[in-house]
Amino acid sequence: MQTKLRILTYHRIGFPSKGKKYETLTVLPQRFRAQLKLLQLMNFTHRSLDDVAENFKNKEKFLKKQIVLSFDDGFDDLYEHAFPSLVKMAIPAIIYLVTDRTENTWDRKTALRPLKLLSLDRISEMSRHGIIFGSHTRTHENLTQCTDDQLLNEVVNSKKIIEDMLGLEVKHFCYPFGAVNQRVADTVKQAGYQTACTTKKGSVYLNNNPFMLPRLTIGKRMNLLKFLLRITVRD
Repeated sequence: MQTKLRILTYHRIGFPSKGKKYETLTVLPQRFRAQLKLLQLMNFTHRSLDDVAENFKNKEKFLKKQIVLSFDDGFDDLYEHAFPSLVKMAIPAIIYLVTDRTENTWDRKTALRPLKLLSLDRISEMSRHGIIFGSHTRTHENLTQCTDDQLLNEVVNSKKIIEDMLGLEVKHFCYPFGAVNQRVADTVKQAGYQTACTTKKGSVYLNNNPFMLPRLTIGKRMNLLKFLLRITVRD
């Protein structure tokens, strides 16, 4: 039986406003800290996606109880409500950025007010403290509906923008809305990324396609018992 790795998907860490559909993906700061503490108490080992990419490259099996924290969209709340805990507990994590947006304009239909995204200054500071940044495209488009030129712009140029911003290679990608087909996955691979995450639910095994990685979403209604089941039982 293969040992599996779990990649957890977060979006916002902050305080949701009542009645907003989008805010179902917001986790309260105190609940996030409790989740990190539970992972620590259960002796989970935190891995970076750079490490995971090396596992795939070297065909090296995952060890037991390994976990990766990922954050989609790059919401500004992460700086105040997640970043301090990650630094204090020396936890690696990846944040997927939408490079050409300062607010979540793609979610205007479900958010009553625009939600601010991380600024360059905050991204730079977080990077200096070991947070990895990946691409979530330039504008958060559904890539399966893009023309070939649009697809290249979203995938290739977002990578270059972040690399120019931080002076570091960008190795990881995340598909907006989880929308991916073979054309999109091939484009991501050809652009020079090493992994790409989907919204498909499940754990990661060494025989997975590294450009179709499943994850486990953590939302605001998940109490510690449900979180425990998500990190131990969900396949």
